[in-house]
Amino acid sequence: MIPDYTTEYALHEFKLHGEYQLMEKMKYISMKTIFDVGCNVGEWSRMTRSFQSLANIHMFELVPRVYQQMIRNHVIDDNMYPNSFGLSNETKDVVIKEVLDNTRVSTMVLNLRHDNSVLKKAVVVHPETYTQYHDIDYIDYLKIDTEGHEYFVLDGFKNMIEQGKIGCIQFEYGYACILTRKLLIDFYQLLTPYDYILGKLTPEGVQFKDYILPDEDFQGPDYIAVHKSRRDIIELAK
Repeated sequence: MIPDYTTEYALHEFKLHGEYQLMEKMKYISMKTIFDVGCNVGEWSRMTRSFQSLANIHMFELVPRVYQQMIRNHVIDDNMYPNSFGLSNETKDVVIKEVLDNTRVSTMVLNLRHDNSVLKKAVVVHPETYTQYHDIDYIDYLKIDTEGHEYFVLDGFKNMIEQGKIGCIQFEYGYACILTRKLLIDFYQLLTPYDYILGKLTPEGVQFKDYILPDEDFQGPDYIAVHKSRRDIIELAK
């Protein structure tokens, strides 16, 4: 049976994966702009807000029903910006597989098997369209949890990545990467030429390292990439 995704259960998962511990370590860094791409019902943003009280948090959820749940979830404050669309490397209408009994696993990867699912229409937007409209020229923390679409979201941010305009990136890596044909090596090849170092996120910290083939285990769940100019984040994240 799928457990109810309560605030308490979400916090348990964040601690299990190391997300809570990382944010707790970085509470001493004042962040101005945070992106939560694939925000689901907003629990990651709620957890992050407890450590970053002044940040502007931009939230993106492309599943209409889940977006409405997020709005009703008593998460949003005056410095949070909820958006009922996703981000990708182009602006377009898309078809998504909405999983009716588990809001966390709806996906744009249509050949990813999920029972009790239906196909729905949604919209994704190129990140530059959004950042230019909101006059955002630097993102302190970019979190991407899009059930297999992570690489394509990152590709949309490529101009900011090339300019070192994103301090820290968190992205999911797992079995869906097999179906999208975007492996861990592709994330390394997208980010490392522009002075990002990568490592797996664990409850004990981030294990920064160069890529080797055995890393391609699809276990995830999260990797962290930090621009080398952000020594403050690198030292705290270890």
